[in-house]
Amino acid sequence: MRCTDRDDLVPSMSMVDKYDNDDEDCADLEPFFFDEPEAVADHERRMRREQEEARRKEQREHDLKVHNAAMDRILEYEPKLGCTTFTRISFCNLSKFNLDEESPLGPMRYTNADALAVKIASSDDGTAKQFIPGTSANVITVKIASSDVGFPIDVYGTVIARDSLDLKCVYLFKCDRDHCQHITSKDNLLILTGPKRGIALIDGIYFEVNLKIKGGPGRQKDKQLSKGLLTLDGRPAVLEDRVVGRGSFDTRLTKVVITYAVVKRAIEATIAIEVLLQGRFSGLITACTTSMKNSIVLHDSKVTKVMASDSKGAIELLQRVVSVSLKEKLVVTIATRTGLKSTIKFTPRVNGGDENEVTCGSIKMRVKVTWSIISYEYL
Repeated sequence: MRCTDRDDLVPSMSMVDKYDNDDEDCADLEPFFFDEPEAVADHERRMRREQEEARRKEQREHDLKVHNAAMDRILEYEPKLGCTTFTRISFCNLSKFNLDEESPLGPMRYTNADALAVKIASSDDGTAKQFIPGTSANVITVKIASSDVGFPIDVYGTVIARDSLDLKCVYLFKCDRDHCQHITSKDNLLILTGPKRGIALIDGIYFEVNLKIKGGPGRQKDKQLSKGLLTLDGRPAVLEDRVVGRGSFDTRLTKVVITYAVVKRAIEATIAIEVLLQGRFSGLITACTTSMKNSIVLHDSKVTKVMASDSKGAIELLQRVVSVSLKEKLVVTIATRTGLKSTIKFTPRVNGGDENEVTCGSIKMRVKVTWSIISYEYL
């Protein structure tokens, strides 16, 4: 056994220095201890994040399933094309968007527009022009141009338009099975009762047609006459000088033709007509603009009620909204069945309203027009 020398028990200076350095290295360290409440809270936060992510994943999977199911419903086989095609718009999230919801937007939304907007919109000074009304389109007619089952046919269903304001349904034609329209030839037009507001032509206007033929006694069941989607692209339409255009598509048992007029710097005109003196009006009331000679039918006594001889008050209008360019005039024509005709013109404004009186035969009427912007752009 080796004996231990006293010197071995006395630390050397180098060892003392080492111990001192170790103490200095540990001087800044805080004592370690376990904070149980904080650890529990951190665990709970992590669990909530994981649960939220799981919930979001489940919601995404559910939304995708609903969207795909909706896509399947609007993707149908078209015999005339020999392929499947979409019958309604498909570029939106169909898990959230209701394709059947009617647009809540009505006419005259900007009738009380800002006075500065009025001044700038009406200005011919290019340097001051910072704001202009947008482009719109009038739907003039919708025609059943052919029928694979011949004529006459009793037609019911819907023709709707969608625009970029909200993409929701704006009805042009809406007729249920119990009140179908009798079509006797390819020259007959669908009786349009819309739009209820001006249609904005920004990215595009999307027309969806869903028309059926009512089966009668001894006939087969109801048949699908037409079902499809027609798009009016707003980008080339704004650049072209053409005013009136046509779009058509062959589906199922017919060819549908939609005639429309593109309106630049469009103002929405909402029309109301009332009889001032007693009389009996039977005839046709139409509207057009100075550049659009194709007329929009506002009232047809063959379709709506004839004013009684002792009646006064509002005339029932099939349509009451027309888009008019700021550079044009609105022309309202009143024609009786006996051949008498009166015309009244209005100069459009971006807000407010105008009214004027007109006499046609023995009938004196007041025509009121309320102006509003449909949509607008900044330059």
